[in-house]
Amino acid sequence: MRQFRTTLTLTVVISAALAGCGSEGRTTPPAASLSPSSSASPVADIDVDLSREVVAHGMLMQRSTTAPVEICVGGVNTSYPPQCGGPTFAGEFSWDGLKPERSRGITWTNASVWAVGRFDPKAGPTGTFTLTRPIAMTAPAGMTEPSSDGVDFPQLCKDPYAGGGSKGAGGSGADTNALTTLLPTLDGYVASYVSSLFNVLVTGDAAAAQREIRKVWKGGLCVEQRDGPTEAAINAAHEALGKRFKDLGLLSSGGSMGALEVEAVVVDAATRARILEIVKPWVTPDQVRISNSIRPLPQ
Repeated sequence: MRQFRTTLTLTVVISAALAGCGSEGRTTPPAASLSPSSSASPVADIDVDLSREVVAHGMLMQRSTTAPVEICVGGVNTSYPPQCGGPTFAGEFSWDGLKPERSRGITWTNASVWAVGRFDPKAGPTGTFTLTRPIAMTAPAGMTEPSSDGVDFPQLCKDPYAGGGSKGAGGSGADTNALTTLLPTLDGYVASYVSSLFNVLVTGDAAAAQREIRKVWKGGLCVEQRDGPTEAAINAAHEALGKRFKDLGLLSSGGSMGALEVEAVVVDAATRARILEIVKPWVTPDQVRISNSIRPLPQ
């Protein structure tokens, strides 16, 4: 199922953390990452040559007994049965050995599988994937299983109560609302996240930003200067891409700690160039991370 989503780290992380136990805990929003080094599927920054065999990894879905089988890319709605979609299979296919689940005429796999074949993005509404090998539960040679390891969100300062804070302060809903209202208005605001306290990134003067925040927030706080695009720039780039999602075959885009994350079904050199041209007014190429759901088969 193709999704147009904004991954605004501030709002999602703060609200989820404070809904739990004060300012304790952390929730990582979709595609959020403090650095590009985290290991996850899909794989970033690889242009795909569709004249060669490619690999898709995801759960399988057949919406009815007469519908084609799809391999899901992008988001999955975890209802029962689940809802997702992607390229449809062409050629011979069998559910044998895949341990599918069936309900209400729908058949799917709860586990993700590996498919190797040829992908034609222009065939049908979501593209056609022609299998050249049987579906497998393990990765092809030369590819690694996606990792579910989380990304580290470190505390950014040694003294989170400097500048007028105090332990135990900042726990009320009014305090939190004041903070979440203020942060996007800060000069050069990039992003924020919760470790056991609030960590804020700005492109400008971190000390000045801390003084401004301390007017409304006395709880744990770290503010750090970091070069990169602001949240406003990321949001503007995201909105510009949103008008071309279907045309470019995109699945999602959003902010990720000072970078624009873009996920696509498949990206070739021409598509990458178009994406970078669209977002050029707001972010530079090194501030954009583009990932593919369908990847080259290692040779």
